[in-house]
Amino acid sequence: MLEYLKLLLILQPCLKSDINELSNIYNLLPEQFTMKEIQDIYETILEKTFIRTNFQKKILELDVLERLEKKFTGAKNKAPYLYRVKK
Repeated sequence: MLEYLKLLLILQPCLKSDINELSNIYNLLPEQFTMKEIQDIYETILEKTFIRTNFQKKILELDVLERLEKKFTGAKNKAPYLYRVKK
């Protein structure tokens, strides 16, 4: 994930001007990802923080993600759901 954040910093001016083009954002993610990873990308590009619950609600309202039954296993506490872009 660190590599993605470095890439985002380099591409930030271009992405910031075109943040509404969702395909650009989702191309930066692995095939399966957590909501936190999407939020990190948006926060890096827009240079502001979002409240987790509000951000998740807005992203899910876009209806472009599919929640997978499999959960992320590397979490210390409750395992977050994994998502992928709907095809």
